[in-house]
Amino acid sequence: MTKTYLAVTVRYRTATVLLALGSCMFAAAQESLVPSSHHDMNMHAGMETAHEHHMAPAVGLTFTDLEQTASQLEKARHATEKYRDVHVAEADGYRAIGPDVPGMGIHYVHVAGDRQSGQEPHSAAFDIERPDILLYEKDSSAPSGYALVGVSYLLTANSDTDGQPKNPPFPKALASWHRHSDLCVFPDRTVNGDLSEDQCNAKGGQFTQLTQWMIHAWIWKDSPAGVFSPTNPTVQ
Repeated sequence: MTKTYLAVTVRYRTATVLLALGSCMFAAAQESLVPSSHHDMNMHAGMETAHEHHMAPAVGLTFTDLEQTASQLEKARHATEKYRDVHVAEADGYRAIGPDVPGMGIHYVHVAGDRQSGQEPHSAAFDIERPDILLYEKDSSAPSGYALVGVSYLLTANSDTDGQPKNPPFPKALASWHRHSDLCVFPDRTVNGDLSEDQCNAKGGQFTQLTQWMIHAWIWKDSPAGVFSPTNPTVQ
């Protein structure tokens, strides 16, 4: 792999993660904020247009499905246990990006390939042991003041007839993926979901018509809404 190709791959992967992260923060804001003015109501309207979250119809769940999912999540826990120390995560190429969002925490996105970490970028393929994002919350009793609460994965896949990705790595009866459309990401990493592509470009933003699929897995702090719930009410 040439240095040029590696650099392009890293930039593309980082941009993709930022888009998914920014749009996911939009979704969290929808759930946690109540519009207090006409301006706020307009912002929420923009968020709704950018959020594409399909709930799959009821699907049968087998005992084998449960066993396999539990095994996968146990692998994820084993692989990320070292990241309970946020300094280890930083050394492996994860960087804090965006604000601390109630119900989601602080997103540490894998942006490996930089000079500080020297880590190789993650493969575009799904890897249960190499999450694209680590989720932390502030905790004075944890190492460095941050506690690992969950992980997040990105997935590239076509849509199935039920509005979910085809052949997802987790059973559809357990996990509902989401993605976002018509997003404009600005150089300061803020996101606007209420602009056309021309308007976005005119303001110096990067427009994405449709992001990758995304899902959270709360494997380090139980979520009463479910292990794959979009947000975790216990995360402050």
